[in-house]
Amino acid sequence: MNDKRNLLEKQKEQKFIDEINKIKAELEEYKIENRNLKNDLAKAEKVIESLKNNEKENSNIKNLKDENKNLKNQLYLKENEINQMKLKLGKIKKDNKLFDIDDIMVVNFISTDSSINCGIKCVETNTFAEVEEKLYQIYDDFRNTNNLFTINGRTILRFKNLKENNIKDGDKAILVKIE
Repeated sequence: MNDKRNLLEKQKEQKFIDEINKIKAELEEYKIENRNLKNDLAKAEKVIESLKNNEKENSNIKNLKDENKNLKNQLYLKENEINQMKLKLGKIKKDNKLFDIDDIMVVNFISTDSSINCGIKCVETNTFAEVEEKLYQIYDDFRNTNNLFTINGRTILRFKNLKENNIKDGDKAILVKIE
């Protein structure tokens, strides 16, 4: 059962990694396209300058100016897309909120009877009760028991957030069933 849960966690992590790699690849494509657009823009501006001196080519100048304006607009749009991709690379959406990848942490839950050994992903602004609920979604039978949680010998206050409870990434929360 734990192997299945660990496999699911690994699959979720791989999914995040795959999504990040996909976004990185898209970003590289946008950079190349951006570079090409800048080169095209520079070439168009040189042609416009040379045609300004030739009165016979006034209609071409207007067309090139329009093309130049169009290329500038495309460049602006691509730069915006690149900036959005950069933002996506550093953020993950969880519970309809965006978090920096570095803000995500894992609290490891271990029961005194060894029936639970599970890591739960969260952020330091989650209340412990929210993280506990994620645990109960996996181990539903513990929902109907009176449980006490400790970390490093400290009792955890359920309605304070992880930061207020001084819980760090990788901490082990011991679940003790109170009978």
